[in-house]
Amino acid sequence: MSVTTKTENTRSFTIAPIIPTDKDVVIKFLLKFFFRDEPLNISMELMKEKDHLLGHIECHYTKLMDNGLAFKAVSPNGDIVGIVLNSLTVRNDNNEEKIEDENGPDDNTKFKTIGTFLDKVEREADVFTKYPNVDRLIDIKIISVDESCRGQGICKALIDKTKELALENECNMVYVECSSYYSAKAAERLGFECIYTLYFRDYVDENGEIIFKTPPPHDSSKVYVLNL
Repeated sequence: MSVTTKTENTRSFTIAPIIPTDKDVVIKFLLKFFFRDEPLNISMELMKEKDHLLGHIECHYTKLMDNGLAFKAVSPNGDIVGIVLNSLTVRNDNNEEKIEDENGPDDNTKFKTIGTFLDKVEREADVFTKYPNVDRLIDIKIISVDESCRGQGICKALIDKTKELALENECNMVYVECSSYYSAKAAERLGFECIYTLYFRDYVDENGEIIFKTPPPHDSSKVYVLNL
């Protein structure tokens, strides 16, 4: 099912499911508009290791394109101008498969460094302890909009679709981790509540050196939730 939306400046786009034939286009989109701009990736200079990055995307993100929770915003001429990749998380779910998926194929130290950080953020945010009435939630793994189309309501439309999916899947919460200042601000504008913050300056190695030297204004990773 697709939904056509018209923004205030009269430009329209359609929200539709990501389908298997979209895979290559979505990967190119992620490289151009998400991984290029994501602060942790910038800090680790991952765009200089494109082969490793492509392998990482193939391993970790293509599954999210096939789970029925991935959607795209499409312009009238058929171009993808935004995407959202979601996952369903259940309280007390068995995490063995997730851990294996996240740590198995990657032999690149930079990816492991980022993965360890993200694990810490998720663990310390501890959403299910903070919200004992929540047993199922939709986790926004990636949301990204073509930079030439930002400010036209595409992000909001993708979030609205995610909220709709959450209710269809009997989830009463949407969860998102934001390592970007701009994505955090977008979450706040859309009514999400920040429940956890880890400043990059406080995440150091055994020698006390800051691990992620991100460009300003990106100074922290934040976890946001939206109760439905």
